[in-house]
Amino acid sequence: MTKMKKPLAFLFSILFLFLTGVTAFAEGEPVTEPEPDPEPIPFVILSSTDRVTKGKSITLSVNRDGDIVWSSSDDSVASVDNNGVVTGRSIGTVTISAVLSGTEETAVFTLHVVGKNFFWRDLLEKRQIFGYRYSYVGDYYYTDDKDCWQKFFGFNFAYDIAAPLVLIHYDYVRVFFTYDNLDWMIQMWKGQYGLLFHGSEIGVYTKPAGSSSATRYSHYAAADPENYLKMSSSLYHKQKINGNYEFEFERPYDDYWWCTGFVPGHLRNTLDCKELRTESRITLKDEKMARLFCEGLRECGFAQVENKESLCEDTFACDGTDVYLQWQNISGAANHASHFSIWSFVGINGFFLMLLLFFGAMMLLSVSGLGLLILLI
Repeated sequence: MTKMKKPLAFLFSILFLFLTGVTAFAEGEPVTEPEPDPEPIPFVILSSTDRVTKGKSITLSVNRDGDIVWSSSDDSVASVDNNGVVTGRSIGTVTISAVLSGTEETAVFTLHVVGKNFFWRDLLEKRQIFGYRYSYVGDYYYTDDKDCWQKFFGFNFAYDIAAPLVLIHYDYVRVFFTYDNLDWMIQMWKGQYGLLFHGSEIGVYTKPAGSSSATRYSHYAAADPENYLKMSSSLYHKQKINGNYEFEFERPYDDYWWCTGFVPGHLRNTLDCKELRTESRITLKDEKMARLFCEGLRECGFAQVENKESLCEDTFACDGTDVYLQWQNISGAANHASHFSIWSFVGINGFFLMLLLFFGAMMLLSVSGLGLLILLI
């Protein structure tokens, strides 16, 4: 019996040591994972401004020590020397690059070269007066039609009647047609906008087909996003010295309901705006819509030519869904009945016309009162 107890005691001792070893291992200190390396700081170009005046310089720097290799995407717009000094050469936008010597690290910075007229740029673009933007690429002003308060007012002929009261004088062409259960109006303007700017516009407007009798006094809403049209437009200004038409700006080909552009300057003659010429491309939804638009252009006095290479003043060419046109002399044209109706005084039309008459009467009374006061004095 004693001999049997000794082997059992030995086995229990081995089992005890094994279990206590496992427990000790399980209850030991946890294995700690090494902490990840901190995220590297991005290599960037530092600057207090994203613009430089043409003919002026600014100095760029980087957030790393070491030799830097600087370069410009277009030295004709802005050049940069070995010390990061950037000089504006011509109006436009460039990309300045910095490469950390001995590495593959590269930083880029977008810089705008602007003209010297900062007052109007700050007023119209930075302060968002009237919803204007400034194009650093083309050096012109425009309205962001995707984000502007004017969209809520649509278009009414009363606007054109009231325009001279705020010193806006322009030529216009209106093309009306019915397509896809909508009455469409595509209007073009070019002329003098106040005392400081001249420019051009193309607007796309719609209303439900048959919702009211369509006259020149009908109110149209700005086109909804699904009815935006792709278009581009360029403006040219006839020079007094040599009679050549000089390029002013080009709005890029994109989706618009209102494609606008304006540059500082005053026309020599605002009674008609023939010294301005526009060249535009408008892409309609399909060939049927393009035919309807072309018919309207012909009724407005435009002549059709074979292709866009043959364009001259007041002509257009159609290529599938694309309509190319050059506009210069035609003014006050519309392919729609222009008869006046008492119903034009009803609703929003009457509101705008009565508002115009009210302000006209108030101005007349003010002038008359001032004249009487001068006589009495």
